[in-house]
Amino acid sequence: MKDEIIQFLEDHIFGKLLITSTLYKLENNTLEGVYNDKMTFSNLVRTNSGFKFDMTTVTQELVYKLNSSGARTSIVKNYTGTSVFRYELAMRKSTNQLTGYMRCISTTVQDSTMDAIVCGIFDVSFDGKELKWQEHQLLYRDNPIEENLYKPVAFNSKIRFYLSEGKAVFEYLPTLWDISPDTLEKRLSKDDYPPYISKEQ
Repeated sequence: MKDEIIQFLEDHIFGKLLITSTLYKLENNTLEGVYNDKMTFSNLVRTNSGFKFDMTTVTQELVYKLNSSGARTSIVKNYTGTSVFRYELAMRKSTNQLTGYMRCISTTVQDSTMDAIVCGIFDVSFDGKELKWQEHQLLYRDNPIEENLYKPVAFNSKIRFYLSEGKAVFEYLPTLWDISPDTLEKRLSKDDYPPYISKEQ
């Protein structure tokens, strides 16, 4: 499976420019996020038991405070900047499955919520047309409540690479969990993020 996945990435994903655009609401619709990015995958390296690569995102993301009428009043957070994320996967001899991790290795985003955050990768599958896996975040990261206020959260996500009309698509389906920082107990958040769909232009 490893070699087939590498070939799929080389043929259809790497070197492509993918565009993302979406909106999301937080904190009982008192905050609204506007997210746009340009995404590329690069730097594929084969290792003894797997492979690794980078994802670079050039992002414009603003989180607005909303008034009681739903109108934007002020910018709570500005997450605009360029970030590089490292993916690394390896084949496990005990299960014949790929597992691994992803983490942010470089960013220009001020007050980035991805510093020192690692997501474990598992449930990797490839049927020749779609590459899928799941990512579970270790520990917790910050999510804005309002200006200069945050809460601890973690994202569990489903990832899918596929082609649509011959064009590359990267699909990120997040599920947000509120985290107790003392016990690390998870509780499904009331905030519901939309799918992030990145498409080759």
